[in-house]
Amino acid sequence: MASLQLDYQKELDISPKHNYNNSYHLNFLVKDVALKSLLFGMVFYILNSKLINKLLSCLDNFPWIERNLVQAVLFGLVFYMISVNL
Repeated sequence: MASLQLDYQKELDISPKHNYNNSYHLNFLVKDVALKSLLFGMVFYILNSKLINKLLSCLDNFPWIERNLVQAVLFGLVFYMISVNL
């Protein structure tokens, strides 16, 4: 009995495979994407830390500049620079 596989299933290879220990595992985790998401999560955590907030406290003198906007722009720049180089 032949099973029906779609094109995206062939690309992702999500069919269960036998391991030497007779246990099934799904091979759907792409390591590059997982590592990039972990890296960007760490960058986001660092940019939202108390240290960055303390460094950006000098912006309190300028009421037209919001601290959250500056953090978002910093994250966007770091995200762009890392994405281009990775």
